[in-house]
Amino acid sequence: MVSSPRFHISAINSALKDFQAEFLTINENLAMKREDVSDDMVNQIVEAYVFLNGLLQKGMDLFTPAGMHSLLEMNHIVLCGSDPDQRMNYYHHIAETRARFMKRIKPIRAWVEKNEKKSNPYKLAAGFYLQNLSQPQLFIEGNHRTGNILVNYLLVSKGLPPYIITPDTAKEYLDISGDIKFTDKDNSIENTIKMPGQKKRFISLLQEHSETRFLEE
Repeated sequence: MVSSPRFHISAINSALKDFQAEFLTINENLAMKREDVSDDMVNQIVEAYVFLNGLLQKGMDLFTPAGMHSLLEMNHIVLCGSDPDQRMNYYHHIAETRARFMKRIKPIRAWVEKNEKKSNPYKLAAGFYLQNLSQPQLFIEGNHRTGNILVNYLLVSKGLPPYIITPDTAKEYLDISGDIKFTDKDNSIENTIKMPGQKKRFISLLQEHSETRFLEE
């Protein structure tokens, strides 16, 4: 993989801060209420994008055997940050997350490898998001946040701009995500009936609201 564009960290931080500032109002209108957005959540998402910029600069492909550690590290940063002392406080959680990830990443990675050349990037990113967020989920916690970052990795690595949550798009994104979260991808009926509609809605969201302002010029 060739080196990809880099994320505009200050623009992402600003958008996330705007979302955080309006979250209480946004949350009142969601089909499914969410936990508060804390400063730590925002800071650790931004930290994950800084980490991802380094991987993009190196041309790292996260969905290869060599990229698995970095893919898992994205979730650790989102939930715990990268400070060593902070990591020690979450030692057991990190170990449990690693064990779960190793059990569940193989079919998701195989799906990405199978579809990355024949699907357009929006379909690939949306398909991955459904695989990650629907039940059983890839990570113990932080599947929405980590999943969105990895969606943007897939988009940017294919030459498209990322989708970063903003107050204007938050309700649509969170409502779609909430619907996906309670879908069982191993249930043949839900897989056939619900997931195609969810995928179509998510593709439309990405196409309409991905923005070049979140990439460095």
